[in-house]
Amino acid sequence: MDSFAQAISHQNLETTSAIRTVTITGTHLFKIYDYSLTKGIGIGKNIDSDVFTVGGYKWKIEFYPDGYTKNDQHFLSILVRLVSAVNDVKARLTLTILQQNGAPSDMSLASPVRTFDFVRNWSLTQFAKRTEFEASEYLKDDAFTVKCAVTVIKGTKLEVTNPYGVIVPPSNLNQNLANLLESGKGADVTFIVKGEKFKAHRLILAARSAVFNAELFGCMKEKWEDIIPVDDIEAPVFKSMLYFIYSDSVPDFESTSDDDDKNQDPSLMAQHLLVAADRYQLQRLRLICEDLLCKRLCVSNTGTTLLLANQHNCSQLKAECFKFMSSPEVFKAVARTDGFYNLIKIFPSILKDI
Repeated sequence: MDSFAQAISHQNLETTSAIRTVTITGTHLFKIYDYSLTKGIGIGKNIDSDVFTVGGYKWKIEFYPDGYTKNDQHFLSILVRLVSAVNDVKARLTLTILQQNGAPSDMSLASPVRTFDFVRNWSLTQFAKRTEFEASEYLKDDAFTVKCAVTVIKGTKLEVTNPYGVIVPPSNLNQNLANLLESGKGADVTFIVKGEKFKAHRLILAARSAVFNAELFGCMKEKWEDIIPVDDIEAPVFKSMLYFIYSDSVPDFESTSDDDDKNQDPSLMAQHLLVAADRYQLQRLRLICEDLLCKRLCVSNTGTTLLLANQHNCSQLKAECFKFMSSPEVFKAVARTDGFYNLIKIFPSILKDI
């Protein structure tokens, strides 16, 4: 065996692998005003926070000012409940009463990783002794704030290190196409949307949308026009839709730096974008918008979202709205909003489904 063959035969090829836990953390602040007026509502009676979303699941805080049971009547009882009707959600929680400056106080408890479902919750029936809490500086002007931090365990990710072979980078086709849209090179059609111009490429639009295909290569008049006006879509919405067509993803509405998109409410943008996706038959974009709206449901926007779901036959979004309002307390709060009033005005028969 020559020296080259010996070198190959004695190679020591070592691979490594590692497991990382994938987590998503979110917080919710629940402020209780007029604390003294909540006392006396009765043992086992609770006041609920708004429903909030972490890790794709909906949660709420339940505050029992007179205690959860008779054994807890001299304590503040607090529960954290999983509202979503799912099983086996693993999460770690921390409950903290905040100081007046917003910093954590020593009245804080953390749970180990627990499994939640629609029945199992995290109950701190003796979270804080009432006399000690009322004598503390955390209660000021008859108000205090509870901070709930939820860390959802989404699973594990395997990472493998391979010291040999060719490392193939991930595809960047979507970024290349997004850059093409941004540069306008080779563009052969221009859309005028509320006074703004957007250059694009007919072939890409037609490949991604059956509606654009019919407009740009069918018998419609747009086939012969290089400049096409669009009157029924807002410019930021059309821009986001074009970005999706080229990149197969949506821009981050919450961190955008464009002047026209500043302070854009992500839920409102998702509503408008869903309407545009429905018009141009972009099914994946429509589902992305539905998912974003499901995750951002709250008392103030549920009526408007349900109206939108009804108008555009979004069955999953509609079901999530009904599920969100399944609690009598949440339904009463939603029913007082302008969005719900408009919903009943346009679709009065929907009351039979709620």
